[in-house]
Amino acid sequence: MSLEHLRTILWLRWRISSNQWRGSGTLNAVLTTLFVVCAIVASVVLFFAALISGTVVLRAKEFSPDVLMLTWDAVLAVFLLVWGIGLMTELQRSELLSLDRLLHLPLSLSGVFFLNYASSLLSLPIIVFVPGMLGLALAFILALGPQMIVILPLLISFLLMVTALTYQLRGWLATLMENKRRRKSILVAITMLFILAVQTPQFVNIAFMRSRSEGQKQHAQKYQEEVRELMRQLQAGEIDVAENERRLKEIDGRHKSGRAQTNSALYRGFVDTALLTNKFVPFGWLPYGVRAAAMGSIWPGMLASIVMFGVGGLSLWRCYASTMRFYTGTRAGPKRAATKARADNDEPAQLSNSLETKIPLVTEPVSAVALASFRSILRAPESKMALLTPLIMVGLFGGVTILGPGRELRRPELTMVPPFIAIGIIGVMLFGLAQLMSNIFGMDRGAFRAFVLLPVTRRDVLLGKNLAIVPVAGCITVLLFGVLQLFLEMRVTHLLATLVQLVPAYLLVCLLGNTSSILAPMPVANGTLKPASPNFKLFLVQMFVMMAFPIALLPATSALGIELLFAFVTDVNGVPIYLLISLVEAVLVVWFYLVVLEWQGRWLQQREPRILEILARVPE
Repeated sequence: MSLEHLRTILWLRWRISSNQWRGSGTLNAVLTTLFVVCAIVASVVLFFAALISGTVVLRAKEFSPDVLMLTWDAVLAVFLLVWGIGLMTELQRSELLSLDRLLHLPLSLSGVFFLNYASSLLSLPIIVFVPGMLGLALAFILALGPQMIVILPLLISFLLMVTALTYQLRGWLATLMENKRRRKSILVAITMLFILAVQTPQFVNIAFMRSRSEGQKQHAQKYQEEVRELMRQLQAGEIDVAENERRLKEIDGRHKSGRAQTNSALYRGFVDTALLTNKFVPFGWLPYGVRAAAMGSIWPGMLASIVMFGVGGLSLWRCYASTMRFYTGTRAGPKRAATKARADNDEPAQLSNSLETKIPLVTEPVSAVALASFRSILRAPESKMALLTPLIMVGLFGGVTILGPGRELRRPELTMVPPFIAIGIIGVMLFGLAQLMSNIFGMDRGAFRAFVLLPVTRRDVLLGKNLAIVPVAGCITVLLFGVLQLFLEMRVTHLLATLVQLVPAYLLVCLLGNTSSILAPMPVANGTLKPASPNFKLFLVQMFVMMAFPIALLPATSALGIELLFAFVTDVNGVPIYLLISLVEAVLVVWFYLVVLEWQGRWLQQREPRILEILARVPE
């Protein structure tokens, strides 16, 4: 292996990328080339901007070590965010140059491994951010003295650790994602984890702002009480105008001083939290080393550099060892053989077929359709993402509300607010399931002919399809209700009534979804919820039907509104009007659902040939 090999591999990666851009169309090639040129120009500009502006600012004003640490915290946070986005993007497409292709070259496996790792460093975050971080590090050295030279080994070891861990993670995930279905599930899980990780700083900020607002509120209340007392004394003639002005100035001075002390305490708490995090989280060792160097000690930074070099080297070594085992065929051979021999000696176990389970209160055909559709939903990663999207949305926005203004909702005069929030949770859940419920035959594609050949009424097919989503949707909604009850403590009657309202809301959405599925079926591509053959007219029909989904919340909002109006008019609280009306509404909506379902079943039978023609266009 030589430098010429590395140069050739980099050129080959660039050539393959340029061919892909040209193959995607002229406009895409022009835009991508322009983007790459802008990225290279931005890297050069960032280097000189960070070097010059950083040197000037650091020499013009003296900053505390904590400010210097927080500066690097912000820089590394942005870098890791962009790096994570790039990693997710790379996981969703195949490698340009895999090790399988490089092994055909006259190189050793260790040389191929090093070349593949070195070529993986040619990424957008490295090209754009590393020159800027290097310029900022040089600015610290030029402005603050030679002790800051420890930033250079810190920066290099940090980049080695991040890239090595990422390379090891990608290799491990590539091994897991050899199975295509598992690959999709992993991508869904990584996407959800990334969303939660990105939202974590927002929760931290909300908690910090909560403490700050509480402190400001206490000082404001104390200030208002003192001013009111001073005005009372002035009106009562206990003090004259001059004395009033003098005391008012004293109160203003104390108020400003107290507010400054509160802000200082909050800032100190934020800095202490960041310092503690940097001390124990490896990704924060670079800012921690910068702070220690600014205070005159280079040893924490040197120790952190050594450990990060060790972590990066260990990660690359483990990755190389696993690569050797994989390509030489020596991984876990005896264990597999022992497992196979043990499996041959065992008698075949009796496997239970979950599709034979009978759902209570429904016929056997309905039970079979529901269980088969439920199994299909659980096996499709894109359906898992659609089912978990409402949970993520409610978790994020609900967490923001609870940590923020939600704490004020525990007051007795606001007991009617939590039930409306619970109704909102139902709405978010139904909105998140809109893609599945408004196109219930979309994922069936050519398999829809199995429903056509079933010797059952089409009403049973629709009923089974509607029941298939109930377990997951119901469990997630009840779980969210439990969290809401834990934090806001609804009345028991309100909680029971909201649980009852799940039935009419879900059944009404099912009727709307059945209408959309029969009138405007759209086949869904394998591995995604996007239409395989988009049709603008069918899309408009589904969009208008989905716009009618809020109608499903009318029974709940009207029942709760009647109880609220009754309490306002009669000034009598505690009467379970919401629960009683909800029970009546549930019975009426169930009857209405069964009646309309009969008509929709006959309509489905009339449109079966057209639906099958549309869905069967997409190959399996």
